[in-house]
Amino acid sequence: MSRESLQPRAEIELGGLPCCSELFRNPVLATLVNVQRDVICCADSYPVVLVPLEVLHPHEEVDPARLYELESEILSTGLIRKPILVESETLVILDGHHRVRVLRKLGKRLVPALLISYHDPCVRVESWRSDWLVTKDLVLRAGLTGQLLPHKTSRHILCIELPFVDVPLSALG
Repeated sequence: MSRESLQPRAEIELGGLPCCSELFRNPVLATLVNVQRDVICCADSYPVVLVPLEVLHPHEEVDPARLYELESEILSTGLIRKPILVESETLVILDGHHRVRVLRKLGKRLVPALLISYHDPCVRVESWRSDWLVTKDLVLRAGLTGQLLPHKTSRHILCIELPFVDVPLSALG
């Protein structure tokens, strides 16, 4: 996906952005996200918005070694380069658990997230592990019950690429 397919925040008008319909699939998120303030861009028809960390549900554990490595990278750049991937109805984190943990450790309140419905055929799930059969139901159940899967269990594949957003840590509360 090229940068031209992203619509910058400056061009967004309330209700005038087709991708913003994903914001309203979850009533909690609809009350917390201000379209004018929190929408970063759209990647095709999917919004990338600043989402409060407190409303997100992880479905996987994290790898401590990767967590340490990513924290160093984020602190050295001062940026979150790509959004996490979040299921828009349940607010289950599909990809980006390590970024979320780093931001929580740093005391941040927000994270850039691409919101997408699991019902969308653009989203597929597989497993990184040969001994696991991962389904969308398994991912959602893990996220909503708190019974986390081991790290690197699920692999989400989209029909689009996650855009670079380069959000400074200072913008994340």
